Amino acid sequence: MSDNDDGQPTGGVTDGVSNLAEEVNMEDNCENTGENEREMETGYQAGGNRPGKRGRDPDENELWTVVGRKGKRFARSQIEDDSTRVSEEIVEICMTHKDPLPKQIGLARLFKSENIQDIIRVKYINAFKVLIQFNKDLSAEKLLNCQNLLEKGYTIQRAMEVSRSYGVIKEIEIDVSEEEVLKSLSSDMDIIGVKRMKRRNTVSGLWEPSELIRVCFKSSSLPAYINVLGLRTKVERYMFPVTQCSRCWRYGHLMKTCPSIRVICPKCGEHHANCDKTRFKCVNCNGTHMALAKQCPAFIRERRLREIMSEYNCTYRKALLIYVPPSPPIPKENTYITNNTDGVTSMGSRGKSDRRTYS
Repeated sequence: MSDNDDGQPTGGVTDGVSNLAEEVNMEDNCENTGENEREMETGYQAGGNRPGKRGRDPDENELWTVVGRKGKRFARSQIEDDSTRVSEEIVEICMTHKDPLPKQIGLARLFKSENIQDIIRVKYINAFKVLIQFNKDLSAEKLLNCQNLLEKGYTIQRAMEVSRSYGVIKEIEIDVSEEEVLKSLSSDMDIIGVKRMKRRNTVSGLWEPSELIRVCFKSSSLPAYINVLGLRTKVERYMFPVTQCSRCWRYGHLMKTCPSIRVICPKCGEHHANCDKTRFKCVNCNGTHMALAKQCPAFIRERRLREIMSEYNCTYRKALLIYVPPSPPIPKENTYITNNTDGVTSMGSRGKSDRRTYS
């Protein structure tokens, strides 16, 4: 420490000021630290009135279920138990009858008389088949188990499921009626009915009865054997034939249930009856053949779908999900064009020294 001109010590003053400034800074830091702690406790940020984030316990009623496309969704509910939530998944029921079904008002009266509710859509496939969509599974089950409709001859089942199975038994005498055959059959599964199959006579071209009997079982699976008056008989799978309409020449229905009112030509595909044209155009695949041709890709696809339905005992809509289109044929050998020195173009094969030209 040294003295200045006035006799005042200089070093002591400087050190005292520095120490005082350090003490003030430490006090400010302590005060700021306390303010920050109070801000974290109160949830407010310094220099503003905006509240900060605050933690809270999750509420079970506000939990969401992550779903994908066409997945199961749940409605928001005030009930605490998740098991009581109502599913919003659509349930589709198929209803058919051998007679034409009633129209909109008649069908609505029929459902109202049976107290069937929660219907969100009704789609008519044809005059004998309708699809009904529900938003509640309990209402759909009520329609499936409606005894009054079942007694009236309605066939009711889920759109993607089968409630009946069809099998074939062989070597049944032609002179035995269908009623006698039905009385002679017994099985662990309920038998709904039988029908004698027909075959085409190769000489006359007419249909005549055969020794095959189609048996309908009230089950989603087909039994391996059935008893004919106590005799064990093997049951084979039945494959539905490919049906083709003789009015529009589309597959999957007959002229009786055709939704179209226009007549289509099977040769050219225009809106008139059968003509004398020699240039053919298929209405199903636009190929250069008649609509009745068995080599049509649309016919081959429909026949494969019937095979899948018979193999897996499933509906047509489910068979569409299983069906795999055939792959295009692979060429056996790649050919290309070669240009000779004399200017003549010829065909060559891979492996030769000729110069290759590609299109």
